[in-house]
Amino acid sequence: MEKPKLFAVGPVYVNEKVRNEMSRQMFSHRSNTYRELHSNLVQKLKKLMKTNNEILIFTSSSSGIMEACARNLVKDNEKVLCLSCGAFGERFGEIFELNGKNVKILSREWGKANLPDEVDKALSEDNYAVVTLIHNETSTGLMNPLKEISDVVKKHNVLFVVDCVSSMGGADVDVDACGIDVCFFGSQKCLATPPSMAICSISNRALSKAKEVKNKGFYLNFEILKKSNDKNETPVTPPIPQMFAMSKSIDLIFEEGHENVTERHKNISKFVRDKIKQIGFEIFPDENFASQTLTCVGFENFKKQYPKFDVKIMKEEMKKRGFILAEGYGKIKDKTFRIGNMGNVMMDDVKEMLDNLKEVVKMFK
Repeated sequence: MEKPKLFAVGPVYVNEKVRNEMSRQMFSHRSNTYRELHSNLVQKLKKLMKTNNEILIFTSSSSGIMEACARNLVKDNEKVLCLSCGAFGERFGEIFELNGKNVKILSREWGKANLPDEVDKALSEDNYAVVTLIHNETSTGLMNPLKEISDVVKKHNVLFVVDCVSSMGGADVDVDACGIDVCFFGSQKCLATPPSMAICSISNRALSKAKEVKNKGFYLNFEILKKSNDKNETPVTPPIPQMFAMSKSIDLIFEEGHENVTERHKNISKFVRDKIKQIGFEIFPDENFASQTLTCVGFENFKKQYPKFDVKIMKEEMKKRGFILAEGYGKIKDKTFRIGNMGNVMMDDVKEMLDNLKEVVKMFK
């Protein structure tokens, strides 16, 4: 990695081979050259996501697909169950509400996982059209039990929408095995390509439901996107450079071995947590559900022991040494910071970073 080394939680460091793909000359997005790019990328994405479902390409951030789900999957007289254990679970619920939908947010304390039994109870007590889940809650560094929750949702025969924004490519996500109707993620996290593109897989029953929903608009309309996708096109101008970049990034994942990549993320994340605790910090979420793509570090207890500790000064000192860490997010912004290990972060990178962090922390003792 080039310095400054990014240990952020997206955007992340982009491999030189991937960056080079973005320097290709442009061409018409209504040409056969584009259709070949589109088709090849879709096939690679299906392999990565382990799905036979339709793949749709959005010129937006992942929040665009959140909004698309609100616009396409819920009728005015239907209800949505949004599972939340952090900032992005709450945001998903807010997006449905801002689109005029009837929403129940099933909340857990930040740092605690959404649990299958609680989901089962909620689905047994009322009728819902859609259940949403944040697989990897980026704000708290927590990874929810996807397979266990998916089994519950399948039992109740409800549309299942899963945000895999900070897990796809860094954790094992089997879309078809989990029966996920809409699974989505952005380009700028574990796939380590620049931002501005989002991807979703969408099941036939989700597409069928979208046909029944009125007033879906144009830009985020699943039906319109599907119609263009059938021709290996998008309805609006796609981000061609990012598509080349993502295609190359997926190639690199399979060159390393998909299982090897997910295992690397898991091992590095555990190593970071172990070393962080040795330094004297704590892990913010329940470690039984700790993310394997980032670590959310708590410092409230550390600050009691070392009252001079200032997370902003610490981050600035680390930046001077060439290491960019991520600040906390949302209501825990002032008591946490985050260390990303998404994409191209290797064990030697985190070892070097943590050695420097250990030295920086000494200045507060």
